[in-house]
Amino acid sequence: MRWIAILIVSILQGLAVPVGVNAAQTQRRLRCESQPAPGDIRDINCSLNASGSLQRFRFKANFAGGHDDTTASMSAKLDGVPLACEKGSKTSLQGEDGDVSLECKFSINEKAGTEHALRVTLLWSHAQYTDFEFDQD
Repeated sequence: MRWIAILIVSILQGLAVPVGVNAAQTQRRLRCESQPAPGDIRDINCSLNASGSLQRFRFKANFAGGHDDTTASMSAKLDGVPLACEKGSKTSLQGEDGDVSLECKFSINEKAGTEHALRVTLLWSHAQYTDFEFDQD
């Protein structure tokens, strides 16, 4: 029974729009399902649709309590194929203090209506996962 409650909370965390987010931000926020795994691992699955023009996306994972032995990494796949994050992304960290984050920026430019599945896997140690953001810029 406890696992059902954890699953529901996790799904709601992935779908919730934070208080104070305006209508324009809500339209850019994309739907995802967040699935905790045993240990310090989390899989997040998101769906997105191509618009027929260049679209830029940003996935950000946030952690609290970082310190000298904290490590974290992020891997992403788009439609099952490893996704290369754009320059300026940060997909791993080590030994950073305080509130820390990982970020993957990427773009797609495909025929309107094409559906895509994004899967992000987070691994961390010696920090606390807090939340994620997945937005279209």
